Amino acid sequence: MVMYHELYFGLADGRREARQAPERFVKSFVDIKNAVHLLKSGEKFLLLGPKGAGKSAFAAYLDKTQDMQTEFVQVRDLSTLPFDQIDKVKTGEPGGPGRVITVWKLLLYAGILDIVMKDQSHAFQRDPQMLKLVDELRRLGFMAASPKAAVLGAAKSTYKLTIPGLGNVYTREKTESFNLYHVVNHLEDRILNSDSSGHVYTLILDGLDSIYLTDPNYSSAIASLLQAAYEIYEILGEGESRARVVLLLRNDIFTRLQLPDAGKMRQDLSIDLDWRVLSRTPQQSNLFELVNRKASAMLEKQSLAVVQDFFPKDVQVGARPPKWLNIYSYLLGLTRHTPRDLLRLLEYIREVESEQGSSKKPGAKLSNEVIREGALRYSSKYFVEAIENELVGLQGESDLASRAVSTLRHLRKATFTAKQFSRDLLGSSEDDFRQAEEMLKWLFFAGAVGNVVANKSERYLQFYHRRDNAEVYLKGELILHNALLHAWNIPR
Repeated sequence: MVMYHELYFGLADGRREARQAPERFVKSFVDIKNAVHLLKSGEKFLLLGPKGAGKSAFAAYLDKTQDMQTEFVQVRDLSTLPFDQIDKVKTGEPGGPGRVITVWKLLLYAGILDIVMKDQSHAFQRDPQMLKLVDELRRLGFMAASPKAAVLGAAKSTYKLTIPGLGNVYTREKTESFNLYHVVNHLEDRILNSDSSGHVYTLILDGLDSIYLTDPNYSSAIASLLQAAYEIYEILGEGESRARVVLLLRNDIFTRLQLPDAGKMRQDLSIDLDWRVLSRTPQQSNLFELVNRKASAMLEKQSLAVVQDFFPKDVQVGARPPKWLNIYSYLLGLTRHTPRDLLRLLEYIREVESEQGSSKKPGAKLSNEVIREGALRYSSKYFVEAIENELVGLQGESDLASRAVSTLRHLRKATFTAKQFSRDLLGSSEDDFRQAEEMLKWLFFAGAVGNVVANKSERYLQFYHRRDNAEVYLKGELILHNALLHAWNIPR
């Protein structure tokens, strides 16, 4: 039987793993909620989940498993796109939300067209008018992997584009708006009515989690993007087109967007990557199935149950007096119930086991010391940084976000109040308290802190990753995540 230090738990970044170890990545991939089929078939277009839930891994899997004969997939990273310039692009329409939606439709249809042109059998390859339009859109940058240059250029200059076959060849001017609106309509009509011969073209947009979270331009632009993608989904679906648009987005960001069709999108057209383990049989959960698949991927004819095969049933977490905790509760308590957290935890334990070699017999159980040391390394080297990364994007507040994490550490308490946090972070004025409360909300969404909910009959902890419809209650007692207590050696 294989030894624990020989197991494979992948890399922290699914996209990097897909590039560096594509065979392992594909073989160890776990599809939750039949998401792959639902996205491929066009039944859903929105993939939601917190950071670390595997949204990018799903995109990478669809990319790596395309056959480039009948299936064509392209993943585009929009993390560098200038969202604050989207509403400045001139489309030939008056300013307002409608114009921003038109810009997004142009970017989406241009992305689809770029994928279609990779299909050498498609009729567009033999259409001189479409080939001219493709050349012009590429020259402007609208068909680039990241259309940043196109957006910046169209925001600074005005263009006039005559659609091939309907007027003169493209010209550029400095004073008149170009009619991108008509280009969008033309692209929509041509894509909708083209014969794909059953071939499927899927455009996946990633990188939407890395922009400025508190920037109103970002929220407005993302809302318009979702509305544009929704309208395209409806139009292409009604026309039975085989072109698809898929968006990857954090569920907490989606919840805060102002969208007229948000309810329909969430209920009917989205997949929520929910890995939470809420039952009393965690070994049967999707999260631990992923762990087992990942670890067993490269083993010939051998299937593992990692926790049951290699871990003791309980872990000692206290010395005086000794306290024992169920292994599943111990492991999950150090995570936010996401694949990335749990796989990183198991990987750090694997590293310690590889160094110390305490279990030299195949199938031997890991020692308490190895598990605790691995948990400590995971907490201090991975989890603290993961929380800090969650706060990247708080516009104009990067220094405050860093100080907020430092404040949590130097409180030296497992539980605290918002007033205590505010006093140590900024001060005791009303403005200080309001600013500190806002930062606590983001720490709550990141999974760094939770609520201590107490009433006459019970006392329990409420974290966002356990109930994503929960709101932080700042008037009560707050508690640090268990991994932060480990990392900072704060007694519970």
